[in-house]
Amino acid sequence: MTDEFPVHPKHAAKDRFGKGALHAAHDITAALAEAGVEDDGAVVLRTDGKRPKLADLEKLLDDTLAEDADDAPAPGNPEDAPETGNRGAPGH
Repeated sequence: MTDEFPVHPKHAAKDRFGKGALHAAHDITAALAEAGVEDDGAVVLRTDGKRPKLADLEKLLDDTLAEDADDAPAPGNPEDAPETGNRGAPGH
């Protein structure tokens, strides 16, 4: 069977968040290196304070998906579509 199952929107939102977090960490590291700051490998982990609940995370994902839906271009209008960075790729 070669058909792929559709990706659940909440899973896609989680993947986008993870990718964004990795890019942010990379950008911070690159900026520190450019500024000549030596990487000491220290990571700050807060263990005090309020712990978010799974329901809070689900609400955050739902809110993000709602914002994405509001920002989506009208169907059939490719000029309103966001840049994907795929120019020159086959089929684009």
